Amino acid sequence: MKELIEGYKHFAATADKDFYSELTKGQKPHTLVISCSDSRIIPEEIFSAKPGEIFVLRNVGNLAKTDESSVQACIDYAVLHLGIKNIVVLGHSCCGAVKASEHKEHLDTSGLRSWLAEEEYRGDSTESAEKDQTLRQLDKLLKYPAVKETIASGSLTLQAMYFALSPLKMEVYREGEWREI
Repeated sequence: MKELIEGYKHFAATADKDFYSELTKGQKPHTLVISCSDSRIIPEEIFSAKPGEIFVLRNVGNLAKTDESSVQACIDYAVLHLGIKNIVVLGHSCCGAVKASEHKEHLDTSGLRSWLAEEEYRGDSTESAEKDQTLRQLDKLLKYPAVKETIASGSLTLQAMYFALSPLKMEVYREGEWREI
């Protein structure tokens, strides 16, 4: 807890208080990022986003489990109330959830078993399995009513991205292949 308190004190001493005061008027993020809870994967830092610019849903494995109420609520709020223009599913290297889908013995709690039960390890390497898992989440989103309708109206785009910790790189899935940006 000491680290958090010291971190906040440093933040409060250096933060732009006028900027944060303006944020009390509301938020208008342009993108919903569905990302992993992994402590090494910080979407706001990776995309150099300021507070208010991206709306983030983080969970174990960056899953778009559209049958889960907390995921539904986040997507609905972002798409229907905040009017975001983009949804990005951000996969990443060294993903423990993907590794656990290959080695089911790692799913040693009811919470992990329940959350990751439907996930499959598909690929000839961990990286290809991580990318495949990311694309499967995009497919789930395409079937979700609020997303499907907003895409049909032309006001929403979906994108799969893959962040590698080392070497530091980002790839985007376009026209059937992963391309480094």
